[in-house]
Amino acid sequence: MSRLDRSENVKSRLFALIPLLAGLFIIGVALWGDEAGMQAPRWVVAAAGGVFLMAGLAILGQDLPWFSAVAGALLVTMFGAVGSWVAFGAGERQFSSSLSLPFFSITGPASELTGRLCFAPGAILLDALAIYLWLRLLAGKIR
Repeated sequence: MSRLDRSENVKSRLFALIPLLAGLFIIGVALWGDEAGMQAPRWVVAAAGGVFLMAGLAILGQDLPWFSAVAGALLVTMFGAVGSWVAFGAGERQFSSSLSLPFFSITGPASELTGRLCFAPGAILLDALAIYLWLRLLAGKIR
């Protein structure tokens, strides 16, 4: 490995600490934080933190294809779970909308139906991608 390659490897590993630590912090808040301040169930908050944690782990394990593939599949699975909860989960949701143009901005509330409909396509795509990634891993396509 050349000196330049080593330098880039060290930089990417240091960069991985940012999402890794952010994810651990969010998971800690989900597990031990005051539930009154949360606008989602603990598992949704923990899954959101898990997305960041898995991003950091995928960067750290970039030299191990199978490890990165598992971290990536977990990341997509948790991201899809959060989006699916927003789009399809029980309970009331509050959404806002905004339009920003140069020198002009409008913000305001959006209906619950509109918000859920905006989240639904992304959630479905992420869930389908997660299924594909897990099937690919289980089929042994990643080594």
